[in-house]
Amino acid sequence: MDTIGTLITRLGLALLVLPQLTPGPRLAASDPHAASDLHAQTAAAVLAHRFSSADISYIALDDHGQVVAQRWPNADRVIPIGSLVKPFVAVTYGRTHDRFPQFRCTGKTTCWLPRGHGTLGVTEAIALSCNSYFRQLAASASPSLANSMHERFAVTLDSDGTSGWAAPAALARAYLELASVKQERAVAPVMDGMAMSAQKGTGKALGARLQHVSALAKTGTAPCMHAHKAPGDGFALVMAPTDHPRLVLLVRVHGKPGAAAADTAGRMLAAIDSDGAGR
Repeated sequence: MDTIGTLITRLGLALLVLPQLTPGPRLAASDPHAASDLHAQTAAAVLAHRFSSADISYIALDDHGQVVAQRWPNADRVIPIGSLVKPFVAVTYGRTHDRFPQFRCTGKTTCWLPRGHGTLGVTEAIALSCNSYFRQLAASASPSLANSMHERFAVTLDSDGTSGWAAPAALARAYLELASVKQERAVAPVMDGMAMSAQKGTGKALGARLQHVSALAKTGTAPCMHAHKAPGDGFALVMAPTDHPRLVLLVRVHGKPGAAAADTAGRMLAAIDSDGAGR
């Protein structure tokens, strides 16, 4: 079985989407760079064919923060990002406190889940995207939390503590920064929550699509910013592989919830793998 690490190596960061696919010289089997380019072009064709809907926006970065795929107009313009702000709230809090608290979610008007999530810590709150937990966490934090978070990650926190704003390109790089310090005391439980999200949390639709890949995921739903308005847009942020992320993929799906965006992100990765771009 391939892992996402070997898949990305094999494809030359397979999510590379080229504006045009132009024929080139015949490739020598001994030329790894040429083979990598060929695999990238194959992957580009798969994505162009299967994910051409105008309702899907995405941006992908390599582990150096370079954009390797993008179909997201105005990716440097700040937009609402919903619950994708929550990991940054947690990390900013954790860097100024000895430990993360537990809070009780009773649901009803305090969370998106009417019955509530019960008592949970930060890892479960990330995995389940618990609004109640993050409202209480933000309320218990220093008044400087929002400013500190914006200065460090270029992410703005709304007053409710559960949603925020960021430019898609900057947001993807901020997540990559978290991955680069994933062993840090304040970051590790957040990364654990993202791994749990992909397995059995709000991002489980992603995990269900991936047979050969381990991934970290965070989902969100935010107000629609398209000219053709919908009740909301779904977001999914994926980093893979889990142990040493080499790819960051941010996906937005118009008019759908975050779970649908996670499913789309999973289909994007699975399509490249199943189409045998490395054959």
